[in-house]
Amino acid sequence: MSWLNTEIAEKWRMEGIRYAGDVNTFVRSLLKGEQPDESELSDDTRHTISAKVMKMVKQANLQGEVERLRKELPAATWPLSNYFQNSMQAVQVAGYLNEGTILCNTGLSSNKGQVYTMDQQGWWRSPNATFAGSSPDGRYIALANSEGVRVIRQPDCRLEGEQVALYHWSEIHEHIRAVLPGIESLADSTHPEYTLEKLIPVDHGRTLLLQSELGIYLIEQAKATILHPDVAEIQEYEYEDTRLSMGHAAVSYDERWIAWGSQMSSHTVMDRKMNKIVQIEPQSSYPHCAAFSRDHQHVWFNACHFYNGVTIQVQLADIERHEDSEEWPIMDENARVYTMVEIEAGMIIGDAYGYLYCINNAGQELWRHFVGSTIYSLAVSPEQSHLAVGTYGGMLHLLDLCSQSMDEYGIGTGTLRELERYVLWRDEEPLRW
Repeated sequence: MSWLNTEIAEKWRMEGIRYAGDVNTFVRSLLKGEQPDESELSDDTRHTISAKVMKMVKQANLQGEVERLRKELPAATWPLSNYFQNSMQAVQVAGYLNEGTILCNTGLSSNKGQVYTMDQQGWWRSPNATFAGSSPDGRYIALANSEGVRVIRQPDCRLEGEQVALYHWSEIHEHIRAVLPGIESLADSTHPEYTLEKLIPVDHGRTLLLQSELGIYLIEQAKATILHPDVAEIQEYEYEDTRLSMGHAAVSYDERWIAWGSQMSSHTVMDRKMNKIVQIEPQSSYPHCAAFSRDHQHVWFNACHFYNGVTIQVQLADIERHEDSEEWPIMDENARVYTMVEIEAGMIIGDAYGYLYCINNAGQELWRHFVGSTIYSLAVSPEQSHLAVGTYGGMLHLLDLCSQSMDEYGIGTGTLRELERYVLWRDEEPLRW
């Protein structure tokens, strides 16, 4: 029995083309300086058939007809949001293992953490790891579970490779308590693997940047350094714990620089070579994201206010001399940003409304592309041919950065084309679409 309902599929396609065309016309008018009336945009009516469409997506996966599925029912997120909101979850792209293999996490900050790899053959779920992270150059992968964190050098798609380091939770806890006795921290967590938000192995795996709900730490075999919240502030202001809101951290590609922040902090940068820490005041309310340029000459910081924000570019060579400057170039003054990654053309930022923006070093927007829900994570393949986008809608989008034209269902001003996506919803098996 065929999984395809041709009448529903045709309605889905026609409405998708109509809606994309209307939005693209609206955006083009907006960028020309015109003032189009947004209220005249007709709603996307595909939500009325979304349940029937998802049933076909599941059946097509069971029958191994994913290529036909994408042709008959082009993927979309926005129409699914109302009906399937409770199934959606954040998808964190940890990085690329090679040009065609992606590493990602789901079930973040819960006891249902899953680690997946995806390639042209499909998906694979790790039976042992609950969280994964990647070094800035992608050569080292950190894998966490209830016992601790292993660092693997150049693993294959089943995450097997040379183990270069092992960090036991018991030892990590001991090192943290030595620095911060009497304050609730990661050292007091019964299941620290459930609190992880980012793992970045550096120094060939001999050091681990660990971002948790309960603080940001630099872990070595013999000690732990608490980066955030600051130990002196913890003691001065008598904090009860190290819990963070909107914590974030990044490491430069040469591993010299570390940037971090949270809702109540400044933007903070550590120069590991000179052993110095510099603080930069945000241009909006709450520090929210940090990312380094690939040439490790700049760090981009975003601070948010509700669903908007301001992104600045800080030149690392001048950071100490101009620490108190309020004149850092503004790269964007609209987006609340959860993630950024650089390609040759410029920095790609992902905003809370589901748009990707590519911005060059002069602060000019080169293109924008809509993926459908709040963007949580980004990763670029080693040869910069593909962009992986993880969203709060439970989607992993695989976009072609080299495409010459956007397809008729795409919304944006560039030429990005979606090659495939995975639906990674809560308590369900992954679906290709």
